[in-house]
Amino acid sequence: MTDTRASETTDGAERAGGAGSTAAPDDATLAEMETFAVEIAVAAGELVSLRFDGVLDVESKDGNGANPVTDVDRASQALIAEMVGKRFPGHMVLGEEDAPEDEPAAGDYIWCVDPIDGTTNFVNGHPVYAVSVGVLHRGEPVVAAVWIPWPVHGGNEILHARKGGGAWIGERRLAVKRPSEGEPPRPKRGWLSTLPGSLRFMFTVQPGMRGNFGEPRTTGSAVYELAMVARGVLQYAVTGAVFSWDLAAGTLLVSEAGGIVLTPAGPDDHVVGDWSMLSNFTSGFENTQETTKQIRGQRRVVLVGAPEVVWFVSQHLKPRRRGPIRRRLRRWLR
Repeated sequence: MTDTRASETTDGAERAGGAGSTAAPDDATLAEMETFAVEIAVAAGELVSLRFDGVLDVESKDGNGANPVTDVDRASQALIAEMVGKRFPGHMVLGEEDAPEDEPAAGDYIWCVDPIDGTTNFVNGHPVYAVSVGVLHRGEPVVAAVWIPWPVHGGNEILHARKGGGAWIGERRLAVKRPSEGEPPRPKRGWLSTLPGSLRFMFTVQPGMRGNFGEPRTTGSAVYELAMVARGVLQYAVTGAVFSWDLAAGTLLVSEAGGIVLTPAGPDDHVVGDWSMLSNFTSGFENTQETTKQIRGQRRVVLVGAPEVVWFVSQHLKPRRRGPIRRRLRRWLR
């Protein structure tokens, strides 16, 4: 990727250090990491696409046929980890596959990656999946690159962003889809949105939302859905409960495309209402093993899209509060 928005930089491996680099990275540092994140996404995307619709070694993480993982997932993550390790040896890589038995202490820079999001689609020959590369600095998303199959010359697109630099496909700046001036600030009929199949289990739908969902779809890939919001294909999206590697890149893409990201408010969030802004993946960053565990283990629902649409939806979807028995039942039913 040629980035005309950044000046010439010095070696990023020296400038973007590991643990202890508490100062916020400057734009030149972010630009260099953004360019490298695109290189990684392209390399992993090519590896994955060459195996699409072919013979795969498939295992089930749950042992019951659900939640599959393939040899391609693992090869993609290994490639990403190798590339990051060579360029930024002081940075961490945290991915979906093959978690270590003993988590390391969190580094200031964490490459939070999903080597294939939408593996069930991939295994079944359905071309709706993504490779996601997001960089967190002390828990905050600062760089993103997402590779998706797309019906253009070359067969794919790369969406990329850095904090404060906008979201892009090549040299085309992205913007979220929003109602025109004078139109009601709510989801528009005939425009696409994505919702989880378990929506009514997760939320109480208020009367004002009924008939105002837009044209709902479910894709099977949270990364793909967030990319489609940033691209302006979807007017908004509500995900299921997904992990940090499903959100690190996509939420930055949405924010840099002019959208906002909300998540159901927790007991420690100092907000009025049922939703809070999601801008950091930790509740207080420290260079500890507990921070790494928190980033890896936390699952979140997010609501993303144009601000006026998201605020409307957030007022009409009330998260259901669940006790321990219902949470255990929900986990069993997944």
